[in-house]
Amino acid sequence: MSVTKYGLIGHPLGHSLSPYIHERIMDAAGIRGRYELYDIRPEELAKNLPLLMRDLDGFNCTIPYKMDVIPYLDSLDDTAARYHAVNTVMDRRGYNTDRDGFLSAGLDMAGKKVLVLGAGGVAHMMAHEALARKAKVWIYARDQMKAHKFAEDLRAAGWESVSVFAEEELHEARDMDVLLNGTPIGMWPFCGEMASPASLFRTGQQVFDTIYNPAATKWVLHAKKNGAHAEGGLTMLFWQAVAAQKIWHPDKKFDEARLLPILPELSREMLHHFPVKYVFTGFMGAGKTTISKEAARILKMHVYDLDEQIEKVRGCSVDDIFARDGEAGFRRLETQVLEELLSREGSALISAGGGTILQEKARASIRTHGAMAVYLHASLDCLWMRVGNGTGRPLLGDLREEEGTRFTKVASLYEVRLPEYESYCDIRINAEGDPDAVVRNVISALGYGG
Repeated sequence: MSVTKYGLIGHPLGHSLSPYIHERIMDAAGIRGRYELYDIRPEELAKNLPLLMRDLDGFNCTIPYKMDVIPYLDSLDDTAARYHAVNTVMDRRGYNTDRDGFLSAGLDMAGKKVLVLGAGGVAHMMAHEALARKAKVWIYARDQMKAHKFAEDLRAAGWESVSVFAEEELHEARDMDVLLNGTPIGMWPFCGEMASPASLFRTGQQVFDTIYNPAATKWVLHAKKNGAHAEGGLTMLFWQAVAAQKIWHPDKKFDEARLLPILPELSREMLHHFPVKYVFTGFMGAGKTTISKEAARILKMHVYDLDEQIEKVRGCSVDDIFARDGEAGFRRLETQVLEELLSREGSALISAGGGTILQEKARASIRTHGAMAVYLHASLDCLWMRVGNGTGRPLLGDLREEEGTRFTKVASLYEVRLPEYESYCDIRINAEGDPDAVVRNVISALGYGG
């Protein structure tokens, strides 16, 4: 049996996971095939595209060629014609499998109020699908001319329930039932950016981000933090690839039992190619070191305990640093070491001290590097049970003091820090349960659970 050849055209492609995804899918379906990347400059498209259509058994299209390939094709299927965008080609016919991937998210849009962020091809597709389910759609794009043109296109296609949010009106989107991000804002390596203000999120909303890298963007994490059901675009990416393979191989069986294990592997594969840093915050005793180390073991990531790294740098214990330099001296060293850890290559989990994120310089460093802040929350009673009689924590006070006195000091510190943890973090995880369950919740919340 000969090996079939497929590929992805686009520019710039950089490092794409498409070969990994498609070759894993083909392997699961028993297909002998090879998938390669074709980074084609716009001025070379006219010369190279006819050759690829001749030599390849099928190919995918990404930015900026989803519309540009259409004049070279003989026909379009219904979805490609409706969205005027092609992402899959076979035998000179264009298809759009983004819809298959998007619908795999299982969003309930029927009769809902839906906000679509962006005005590009994927935003058009999501708006059409929402309107087809009798949703009322609002559009917001930073380029207001594009937003209004988008709305006009939808109305010209026969949809009436379409409105546009101006910048000053965006705060009204908190009333939306469904929020859909069709922009690249928040995509790696600009992980610290958000497609809209976090103030738009509320409990009960459905939130979907077409970005899959990182697996859960800052936008998705803040939606979860505020009680919304939120998901990134990795599932969409995967199932649109499966849909493309079905077009290329209509006679093959694609068994979900063999396909589903690829998803968590795919999310973790991204960590090795697109480094992301996660900083674990929370009060003393929240389990930052334990949880980050176990999560890092499962995800095969680097893990750093900030206090341990500080002790290596200074050559003495945290207690000794506090005694010698005071808390102010310790905090200066802490922010310096954190900056160095965030600057290292590769993905990593960093267990920070309880007071780290109270320092503006530490926060600035986290923002600059696009790191995500994971807050492990536990009640004061739970935390005191864990650390009240422990040593090696300067802020717990002298064990020779009465327990009531020490508890009062810790309670006062907890009350001061709690609002800071809550307001600064990107995601909040309940850390009171079994450590293994907390680790599973962390991995799932960050988008690496499949």
